[in-house]
Amino acid sequence: MKNNWLTLLFLMAVHFNLCAQQGNYSNYLNGLVSAYSMEDSGSLVDEKGVNNGVLGGAALVPGNTGNALRFAGSQSTMAVIPTAPSLDLNGSEITFMVDIFPTANGQSKFSVVFQKGIGSAGDNVYSIAYRNNNTIRLRNYIDGTRRDFITTNIAPVNTWSRILCVWKSGEPRVIRIGNATEIEQVSYSGLHSVVDNRDLTIGSYDLAEPAATRSFVGDIDNLMIWNRALTTEEQEVLINQNLVFNDFQDTTQPDGNDNNYTSIWSENATTASYLGSVAVGSSTVPNGYKLAVDGKLISEEVKVQLRENWPDYVFLDGYTLLPIKELEAFIQKEKHLPNIPSAEAIHKNGLELGEMNRLLLEKIEELTLHVIAQQKQIDSLRLELLELKK
Repeated sequence: MKNNWLTLLFLMAVHFNLCAQQGNYSNYLNGLVSAYSMEDSGSLVDEKGVNNGVLGGAALVPGNTGNALRFAGSQSTMAVIPTAPSLDLNGSEITFMVDIFPTANGQSKFSVVFQKGIGSAGDNVYSIAYRNNNTIRLRNYIDGTRRDFITTNIAPVNTWSRILCVWKSGEPRVIRIGNATEIEQVSYSGLHSVVDNRDLTIGSYDLAEPAATRSFVGDIDNLMIWNRALTTEEQEVLINQNLVFNDFQDTTQPDGNDNNYTSIWSENATTASYLGSVAVGSSTVPNGYKLAVDGKLISEEVKVQLRENWPDYVFLDGYTLLPIKELEAFIQKEKHLPNIPSAEAIHKNGLELGEMNRLLLEKIEELTLHVIAQQKQIDSLRLELLELKK
């Protein structure tokens, strides 16, 4: 048994060492809605192949990685991604990432890096904007209310800055400008508002009137949108290793051949994940289970997350307690307690720790109610006996 565990741990260590060398960042594909690497001057390609867009007159220039698109501070160079359900972001988590190289301060009404419009008055349901003092504003609607979070840190002119904005319901929003991190002093809970009648635009507003004072001047690269909140560890890796969409692909087999291989192993900072089933001391895993061990296990602590209600329902009004006479008759006939598996069933199907603990507590609580009822009856009989003695 010990050798089996050592073998498994050794294989896991070897695998994750290989992953570290190869750079397996496939965890970033989880929840990724769209990714724009800005590598083409002919069209705006979504690397996910879902929400492709249309370029205006933005020029192709050297980017933070590969190429980027240069925007001139007007709608003439604006890129447009048509409205799509996946871009509504109607959940409780978001992450935005974008690389910017501003060549001028933000315009007077905040320069749009990208935005998803709402209504008809030039507002947006979510956006990242570059302000005229070089700070960053994140805007998103939570349960129909507009929430703005503005940094004190700046994204300097004529410098590439990677911007990360993260929101998870019930937690403070986070804006990172490179390694400079700002955490909002308040938290908002709720869902993102659903808006399906306005496009997502890059470099300017999709409405005419606000575009004159709210367009970006400079280069934009590596725009990505997630419908989940990236962890702190994931954020730091994106920032420190300057990852792009191509880095998210794990296409190398363990033997070194490249055949678009996708591993079911993944590593996220200090957490290792395996999507398959594991058998230790056995060659099979029963259907519906993830881990099978033919032998003994030892652990300092085991936590079982129950899906059923914990049996405090026994103490609620309306719970039917089986009378003692019926309980006695059941035991004499079945040779086990009601709702408790028989010895034959346990031998055949095994023992589920969580469910058995729930059932045992149910019986303890029922027994407690019987004891209380009997004590009341004893007290009543004692009083009657005292009266008779008098």
